[in-house]
Order: sequence, then structure tokens, then C-alpha cells
Amino acid sequence: MKIFRLLILLSVIFVSCKTKKAAADYTKEGYVKATVIKYEVESCGYILQLEGEKKLMPQNLADEFKKDKLVIWIKYETPKKQPMTTCMAGTVVKLTDVKKD
Repeated sequence: MKIFRLLILLSVIFVSCKTKKAAADYTKEGYVKATVIKYEVESCGYILQLEGEKKLMPQNLADEFKKDKLVIWIKYETPKKQPMTTCMAGTVVKLTDVKKD
């Protein structure tokens, strides 16, 4: 029984260390951590909440990532001229890459 508990404990430690390393690797590669939010205001759809207060309105968020409170890693570009939208929740961006957390 003690060996079983030890194996469980080591497994948890190994998995948690690996997760932190992945986050650091994404950051080194230029990704930004974001949380997908289903914005309940008409015509806004899904927005991305970055750490802190910054919100982004992605023009091209794939359906597979349209899940409320999903944590993702993104790379994005901001258009030089912001397009006109009826949603004023954040900055309009074009996602260039997305990874699941």
C-alpha cells in the first residue's frame, strides 16, 4: 500500500512539473496565455482575456477553441487600422497560432 501511495505522489509531482515547463516553453516561443470567454453582449461572440485586464476580439478563432473558460496560448497580430465592429469589448486581432494549455 505504501508503494502505491508513493507511486501516486511521484506521478502527481511529475505531471505538475511537466505542465510548468510547457508554460515556460510557450512563453519563450512568443505565445501569450489567454482565456476564452463567451461574451454575452449581442454580436460579440467569444473574446480572449489576457492576464491582467487586456481583452482581444479574435477575427479567426477556430470552432474547436470556442469553449467558455478554455485556457489557450496564442500568437496574434494587431491590424494597423482597427476594423469597425459593433462589439467594443477589446482590440481586434488576427490569431497567427493557437495551442491548447
